[in-house]
Amino acid sequence: MVNVSEIVKEIQENYKIIGRNDELKKIVLARSVGKNILIEGEVGVGKTTIAKAISSYFDTEFTRIDCSEETLAHNLVGYWEPPLVISKGYIEDSYTYGPLATSMLKGGCLFINEINRMPESTQNSLLTALDEGILEIPKLKTITANKNFFVIATQNPSAHVGVTVLGEALKDRFIWIRLEYQPPEEEVLIIKQETKLNGKDGDNIAQLCQMIIQTSRDSTSIRRGSSIRGAIDLAQLISNSGNEHSSQNWIDAAVMALYNKIELEDGVTRSKSEIITEIVLSILNKADFQ
Repeated sequence: MVNVSEIVKEIQENYKIIGRNDELKKIVLARSVGKNILIEGEVGVGKTTIAKAISSYFDTEFTRIDCSEETLAHNLVGYWEPPLVISKGYIEDSYTYGPLATSMLKGGCLFINEINRMPESTQNSLLTALDEGILEIPKLKTITANKNFFVIATQNPSAHVGVTVLGEALKDRFIWIRLEYQPPEEEVLIIKQETKLNGKDGDNIAQLCQMIIQTSRDSTSIRRGSSIRGAIDLAQLISNSGNEHSSQNWIDAAVMALYNKIELEDGVTRSKSEIITEIVLSILNKADFQ
């Protein structure tokens, strides 16, 4: 029986993961009993970071595929090279293995990013691999997965544009884990860690950046607020602006950092820049910014 708490502590220390105790415990437990894992959460909550840490901790090769509506079965499984087939025939040298086949053969972690952007026809290519550890490649061979093969997939919430509903058969083959935004105090620590800010000024910058992104998530004008990446970008910009005590510098840096990381609600007439400016000024005023 594995000591889940000790493993979680090791992963946090070795891969510089702040918090996420409960989520990591669930993921480690699922991995220890050989389950495939589906992590759901907003953009920027650390899904990829955690997947890489789990793969590395269990000493498996990490193979990644980023999904879109154009991800077809051959992108996942592999394909025949026509010129080689003509010259050599249907032999292994004529076939290029895709990330699914490669991970099964090597016993690695297949990381499927944004699986709910993958067309349902492509999703079906995963079923026997996840269920039975078998992948049939016509005219070549049947792959039986190495015992260390496993899949970690991520999906954005269903409200996001461009996502498709996962088929029931595919969902049935995953353990589901949700990643929410982390508590403010943990996000402040992450900002400081990623930007190498320290001292009293560093604390103040990190706290203000976290408050700004938090407010973007709570705004009624914004459908999707900024992830921690927005705060990290903002902290780096403002700490290198030459004057972190200038409100105009904060506004300029925040527009640069957050503009592409938020989505406005339908019907909002004000621009992103105007809304970001309003958020920044409200936070600076609350903080008695000098």
